[in-house]
Amino acid sequence: MKMNKIEGFGQVYKAHSDSYTVKIGTEFFRCGARGVLKLKGNGISVGDFVSVSNGVITSVKDRKNHFIRPNVSNVDLVVAVFSIQPKPDFYLIDKLLINSTKEDVEFIIVVNKNDISGELFEKIKMEYSPLGVEVLSVSAKTGQGLIELKESLKGKLAVLAGQSAAGKTSIVNNLFGLDLKTREISSKISRGKHTTTRSEIFECDGVKVIDSPGFAVLDADINIKDLPNYYLEYVNVANLCKYRGCTHTGEPECKVKELVDAGVLSKERYDRYLFIYNEISKRRIIYEKN
Repeated sequence: MKMNKIEGFGQVYKAHSDSYTVKIGTEFFRCGARGVLKLKGNGISVGDFVSVSNGVITSVKDRKNHFIRPNVSNVDLVVAVFSIQPKPDFYLIDKLLINSTKEDVEFIIVVNKNDISGELFEKIKMEYSPLGVEVLSVSAKTGQGLIELKESLKGKLAVLAGQSAAGKTSIVNNLFGLDLKTREISSKISRGKHTTTRSEIFECDGVKVIDSPGFAVLDADINIKDLPNYYLEYVNVANLCKYRGCTHTGEPECKVKELVDAGVLSKERYDRYLFIYNEISKRRIIYEKN
């Protein structure tokens, strides 16, 4: 990696503690940054397009999107990776979908470890395919389904997100022929420990993937009034609710609640919606008090 005083325009591929790896043209350079950029609330993100002068990042181009956790920008696709082990967190799937919808980023779900069981894939496909979400079944261990995944990633900057030990880094290893460190699930607690400590872009054959820390939720700022708008199945029937701006949380003659009670809409997903709604509401109250 070159460390000379380079000039040009490029993209941040990795953020170090006090410097950044920037790709300019076809070469990579280790760059510093102006203090004012590092101190800004959003700082410098992996995925940012930046101007470099004398080996120092001097400006950051306006972003088309930005996520808080992990700190990544200009993403084209969010790939939510889940598996039968550890136990899948459907709240996390919904939150990833909400944040992707808010940032207007394409979203797909990848169910890994299909060499163990295909049951989870069928369950997730049944719930999320009707929402227009592509659901892929893969095995990072055997390579099954990874050709199809690679086709879905081509020409896009994709970020992998999801639970620890679901296989994100194993998928990256398989796609790019790498040997990044992974960690098995603890037999005592049935969940994984994160091994990826910072976000980094990997690139090969027209595929660019950000491997992010396993605990990442891909948070974006969500206004509680907008939350119902990020549930496509609720948006489609909201005009049939009695009250305009219905939150679908307790108003009378709510069409969403009616369809949930009738079994037309998923009760599990609706219960998670209520939980997320209350979670955001409590967060807002705490913020307003402070």
